[in-house]
Amino acid sequence: MNDTVATTPTTGTELLDQVRQAWADVLDLDTGDQVPDDVNFLEAGGSSLLLIMLWEELEPLTERTLKVSDLFQHSTVRAQAALLADTSGAEERLTELGARNRGGLLGRARRDQSVSE
Repeated sequence: MNDTVATTPTTGTELLDQVRQAWADVLDLDTGDQVPDDVNFLEAGGSSLLLIMLWEELEPLTERTLKVSDLFQHSTVRAQAALLADTSGAEERLTELGARNRGGLLGRARRDQSVSE
């Protein structure tokens, strides 16, 4: 496998190219040109083990914390490039919002339980 450059790309096109090349490296393809932008990693010939190898290639390309589960949720080259480019903290805000919603649901469930007792 080739080592992916450990700097954050300056353009979306450059990032897309680097994600394509990482896929090509992991999938043992000759060039990134052979990688489709909108096909799921598993459908392109990947596996769970190869996804972990892909994570190792992509993680240095972003300033955010990248989890393997992020790659399952963003499973195409285009989606992964967008994920890596997002440095706005949107993922953290979604996590915080989800925690608040769970708290609201737990509060309602506790109120419902005390009313029924």
